[in-house]
Amino acid sequence: MKRIYKKYAALLFLLIAVLLVRCTKDHSNQDLTPVNLVALSDPKSKAVFTVFQGDTLKLKPTLSQSMGNDLSQLEFSWLVYNNNGALSLAAPRITISNEYELKYLVKGDPFILGEPYVVRLTVKNKATGVNFFLNYNILIGNKYGTGWLVLEDKSGKGDLSFVFPDNTVEHGIYTDRNTTQLVGPRKLELTPFPVGDDISAVGKRLYILAQSGSQEYNYLTMVKKFDYSYEFFSPPAVQNPQVMTWTSQYVYSGVRSPALGIVVNNNKAHSNLVGGFPGVKKWGDVALNPQGSNDYSLAPFVVGGPTYPAIVYDNKDKRFYHIRAYNPSPVAGSLESFPSGGTAGVSSVFEMNNVGMTMLFQDSADVVHEYNALMKNDDNQAYLLRYKTTNTTAAPNITLAKVLMNAPGILTYTAAAGSTSTPHIYYSNDNKVSCYETSSNTVVESYSFPVGEQITAIKYAKYTPNDTDPVKKARLVVATWNGTEGRLYYFTISSTGSMGNYTNMFKGFGKIVDIAYKY
Repeated sequence: MKRIYKKYAALLFLLIAVLLVRCTKDHSNQDLTPVNLVALSDPKSKAVFTVFQGDTLKLKPTLSQSMGNDLSQLEFSWLVYNNNGALSLAAPRITISNEYELKYLVKGDPFILGEPYVVRLTVKNKATGVNFFLNYNILIGNKYGTGWLVLEDKSGKGDLSFVFPDNTVEHGIYTDRNTTQLVGPRKLELTPFPVGDDISAVGKRLYILAQSGSQEYNYLTMVKKFDYSYEFFSPPAVQNPQVMTWTSQYVYSGVRSPALGIVVNNNKAHSNLVGGFPGVKKWGDVALNPQGSNDYSLAPFVVGGPTYPAIVYDNKDKRFYHIRAYNPSPVAGSLESFPSGGTAGVSSVFEMNNVGMTMLFQDSADVVHEYNALMKNDDNQAYLLRYKTTNTTAAPNITLAKVLMNAPGILTYTAAAGSTSTPHIYYSNDNKVSCYETSSNTVVESYSFPVGEQITAIKYAKYTPNDTDPVKKARLVVATWNGTEGRLYYFTISSTGSMGNYTNMFKGFGKIVDIAYKY
């Protein structure tokens, strides 16, 4: 009986315990704190969009909170990382802002042109530590791909502007992107083809020459890459840059390739051999003439072509030299005389090794690999010498014409440019542009700007690779200066070389010293 009693007593105790638990009130939710939930949304986050170098990335998503609208209790952080799948997943995460509204100027690190990025907004609840996220996918583009790049002098300091194909203008590009001052800006040098010098990635080159501060710049972003002196194995003692260019000999699959880099510094030549040896290629020491001397004075013009990679002119000895990109004997990069006499001679109309005149100007002619050179003799007469940079066994002579010019004011020109579409040279005096026709040896047209507008630069658009009618759309660009403002004028050149009236005019520049077509 005692065993039965104990068994039932245990069951009764268990039943009472269960009833007591079921009847006890549940107080487990009384200490819970409501959480402020944040919701983020923006239509831009739904797809990839392009942000251009030089523009400000502006993002402000819609933000809502489940408990009020007090932003002071929230912490914001914008970070960016490269989203290229070919790169390491450990690409650095860089914080670019701690504001709710993002306003970030895209002009360099951490953004690389052409690369995809994720820009992530993190919103943190300070009280709870809970984070909320919104991602944007962007691609970095370049809006300065095609158009006219303008080099200006603003009280002795250089700056850049850009005229876009839609005829809009952006000023202050250089000063916005660079801290090094350009003192005494002189010239723009752009290569129309990519260069592989192993100093940096293969690509087109942009150099800005100045009295002080000459540098190489990123062709796409126009941000400084290298100082002028860094481009040389041994920097010249006197830095007086006049030409910094690359010539081309051949075209492969429709693309021109570089053959030789030539610098004219303080009227001396320096060369840069693209091939022939591995590693970094820079400009070498002063090139010597055939006498083994550097006693010469080059005009600031360099041309090249299939037979002769580079041709320069010595205004001291009044003669042409060519520079080769290969063959150790004579040394590649040195100044060489042209072949003369017999079947190997290259001169018939005039002697390349003994011109006897001073070169004032040189530019491309209307036939590929042919050039027009403006010369002045001792009697102060202007001559046009025409020659080519290629010869063959059937046509060994490269000299083509020597003409006493009938071009009033040509010896005192202030700016000039040669047409590559028609047989014309456009040159200026004071406020007037004259159109000289090489085929007829006459000035066939002139255009006068308002009195007080001095012409400072003329350029002809030589490169129109996607143009089905390059003659019709070819443009002559003329820059003027009235003492306080620089202006830029467009002329659409006809199939006969006629200028007509200007089609567009742009204001608000400094004194324009050079113009280059960028594509």
